[in-house]
Amino acid sequence: MHITFKTFKSGIGDCIFLLLKQGEVQFSIMVDCGNLTDEIASYIKNDLKNTINLLVVTHIDNDHIIGVRDMLKKDGIKVGQILFNCYQRNTIGGVKKLNKYQKERLAEIENEIGLVVGDLIEHDVDAPAAMKGLAATILGYPKLKKVWGRNYTVCGDFVDLKEFGTITFLSPTMDELEKLDKEFRHVLFDELNVDKTLGKWDAKENLYEILLRYAMLQTPSVEGEKEKDVLGAISLEDRLMKAAAIPVSTQEITPANHASLAFVWEKDDHRILVMGDANPDVVMNGLLDYYKGKAFPMLFDAVKVSHHGSHFNTTNELMRHVDSEHFFFTGGTEGKRPSEEAVGRIALRTLTNGINHRTMHFNYPTSLIKELQADKELQNKYSFKIDTRKNELELAF
Repeated sequence: MHITFKTFKSGIGDCIFLLLKQGEVQFSIMVDCGNLTDEIASYIKNDLKNTINLLVVTHIDNDHIIGVRDMLKKDGIKVGQILFNCYQRNTIGGVKKLNKYQKERLAEIENEIGLVVGDLIEHDVDAPAAMKGLAATILGYPKLKKVWGRNYTVCGDFVDLKEFGTITFLSPTMDELEKLDKEFRHVLFDELNVDKTLGKWDAKENLYEILLRYAMLQTPSVEGEKEKDVLGAISLEDRLMKAAAIPVSTQEITPANHASLAFVWEKDDHRILVMGDANPDVVMNGLLDYYKGKAFPMLFDAVKVSHHGSHFNTTNELMRHVDSEHFFFTGGTEGKRPSEEAVGRIALRTLTNGINHRTMHFNYPTSLIKELQADKELQNKYSFKIDTRKNELELAF
């Protein structure tokens, strides 16, 4: 088997591929896409032959979803299965339709979101086009609707890829999904005055996406503020060490990120951990449950770091349970992600038995990454390398 794990620059967000080959037969997995660049579109067309066997959309944030929607609209794209947690619940009562006032307010919300979507994914998207969400796009194509797994995907769920291995989900739990549902019902009531009871709504999936995106925009980010605590440190090493020791409150993670999918792909003795924007505590508990009785830290061929290297999504406790020679940071934001805290927790710890060095792969250039690249003494001392060009890992066994 030949394996290619590959990430692309996709604005500030994620776009990840796992291409599995057995002889002349291949199986392709795509995870998220914030901005469908020409490079990504070319890879799908030429390397994947416009075929995606499994499409995993980790959660509802724009920087993971807009490019997926754009890709699905292209002619000739074939998708075997879609996993995307959207509006799913046991409902009661008849179908509810929005009245004139509610439709007008929803249009205003769509316009508000449209004005900032371009900034969120670094991609010019006109407001009307930006507002057709992923769920609405899928449901607009009968072939896509047919392959969308409509039940929630949660921790412990399992996908058998036959000769291409297995996927086991570590996140989210139903508790995380219920918290996101509560957020949706809150904004549904406050903005549209729709009864909070669990009824059915016309075009419910699109309504769910729009209102959740709006809710997320109302929540100010606290990331980046933590780095002020270490500005007095002199060297990069000192800054990273002090940053790594800063306590983490995972309660600061947004409801959408709490509900993010995270999974392990496995085949024989090979495994890859893909964490989306997931809560590190939920991922760790999922690992402890799935690998019950196994020795930790668990070694992976590659780890996709959660939430672009956010301070809140990479904890020292998680790193005591996970290690790899390859850590992939996807997307980012200058001054926030990747954070000194996350980089320090990964790069400055003792190498686990079986790990000779670590390579940290970055596909979004920031001043911190440039500083890491230039500090060869620090790289040699802690046995790590910086990759900003290839952003892929190939395995054969």
